Amino acid sequence: MLKQYIVLFLLFVNVNLFSQTDQEQIYKFTQVIDAVTESYADSVNQEKLTEDAIKAMLKDLDPHSLYFSKDKIEELNRGLRGSFTGVGISYDIIQDTVLILNIVKNGPSDKAGIKPGDRIIIVDNDTIAGTGIDDRKLRDLLTGKKNSKVIIKVKRIKFDKLLTFTVRRGKIPVKSIIAAYNIDQNTTYIKLNRFSATTIDEFKKFTDSLMTKKKSKLILDLRYNSGGYLYTAIKLLEYFFEKNKLVLYTEGFHQKRKNYFTLKTGKFKNNDLVILINESSASAAEIVSGAMQDLDRGIIIGRRSYGKGLVQKPIYLIDGSMIRLTIAKYYTPSGRNIQKPYNKGIDDYKEDLIHRYEHGEFSNKDSIKLDHSLKFKTLKNNRLVYGGGGIMPDIFIPADTVHYPYYYREQLNNSKINEFIHLYSEKNRNRVLKTFKNFETFKKQFTITDNILSDMVNYIYEDNIKKNNYLNEFKNNEYIKNQIKALIANDLWGNTEYYKIINEYDETIIKAIEVLNNKKEYAEILRPSKS
Repeated sequence: MLKQYIVLFLLFVNVNLFSQTDQEQIYKFTQVIDAVTESYADSVNQEKLTEDAIKAMLKDLDPHSLYFSKDKIEELNRGLRGSFTGVGISYDIIQDTVLILNIVKNGPSDKAGIKPGDRIIIVDNDTIAGTGIDDRKLRDLLTGKKNSKVIIKVKRIKFDKLLTFTVRRGKIPVKSIIAAYNIDQNTTYIKLNRFSATTIDEFKKFTDSLMTKKKSKLILDLRYNSGGYLYTAIKLLEYFFEKNKLVLYTEGFHQKRKNYFTLKTGKFKNNDLVILINESSASAAEIVSGAMQDLDRGIIIGRRSYGKGLVQKPIYLIDGSMIRLTIAKYYTPSGRNIQKPYNKGIDDYKEDLIHRYEHGEFSNKDSIKLDHSLKFKTLKNNRLVYGGGGIMPDIFIPADTVHYPYYYREQLNNSKINEFIHLYSEKNRNRVLKTFKNFETFKKQFTITDNILSDMVNYIYEDNIKKNNYLNEFKNNEYIKNQIKALIANDLWGNTEYYKIINEYDETIIKAIEVLNNKKEYAEILRPSKS
């Protein structure tokens, strides 16, 4: 198989594009393939050999030139396309059982009668409870062709027998905006999780309903946004600028400079704006925040972004697999390339965020290593900005490691706290929804009791000394209790309700609101430089 790929490559590629030395190297490679295929002592998995060779070649180029096998491409594109074909549930696998957390409204499972809190026992004829089911296996069972049927048997509280539902698979939306609401009469909050094919439609829908006043202010939360489609980022920027404004350009060794301009005048070109970023904001999120900063359009609050400024082009291979090859670099309007260095190798590059943490960058602005050889000026107000690795915020907010101690964050990261919340919601869903008629009532009146904290500590910790110490600390920590309340709201209502609660204690949000409500401070941050 590998030899066939090489032969096909030589047949279809114009070898005249290569120098004589390059051609010699190609034939050298085929000699090795011939030798391995025809003479190696053991049998060879040629498909794996091919993939390993491709991966090794791309690894020496840059961290973002990658190979994807055919079965990985569907998973890769699912979130960016904005939909997939499935049954319309969100779930968690707890104690080797699939617990349904939420149902897509009017989706296939909702129409069939499945409810949040149900536990999936059997899918078609396969028993999945207690069998070590994982996400990949479950997705394979639940996804399929549109209108195809799947039989799901569930265990429901207060029912002795399994309930059987026939679900007809359908198109399930994957939202890129996971929360949107008005913080007050003049300030809208939008949490954008990725730049997908449906982002602009979602953004229009939410801003049309929420930003109804002429001087509405916007907090655009791009924290933990890892990027997505370039054209979506450009279309989003169009909302905030005049027509024909340069917001980005790309350039590479084989790629001439390509400029990206806004094609229309934006609806919110005069509205006050804050962009939130952190160390996990990457690619398209950095394009948006970089353009806003370079053009003095809005205020960037948070921590230095990830630093991905390379352009990838998908190239599909003969067997349906794909490589994403870096063909150019992104440049913000001032000329900054925000790609962080990768000259120390892939492993060091992947550990960059760990290095930042160890260096103290997450807690102290002065610990950020600025490349003073890469100074730039913003294009309107002549403010100083830096290239060489991510977007530096205008206002630095340290990571909150004080209110959320390490032993709490550790359990949150390994999902033990989330497991407890899901089980609590399953057990108490009907009682809570009956007691609190709507979310607003829940938000005002529901409290995290000592009993809830005690049950949680007993669930996640085994050591009795730790249990007593942590329980006492949790009881006196309003930030932790607020987050637990938000997690419960997420299970019972959804993401927007989660953020309505969690944002009240979020220092970055608090600072964003303060800046937007203080015209003098807002103007001072964007004040033109005298130099």
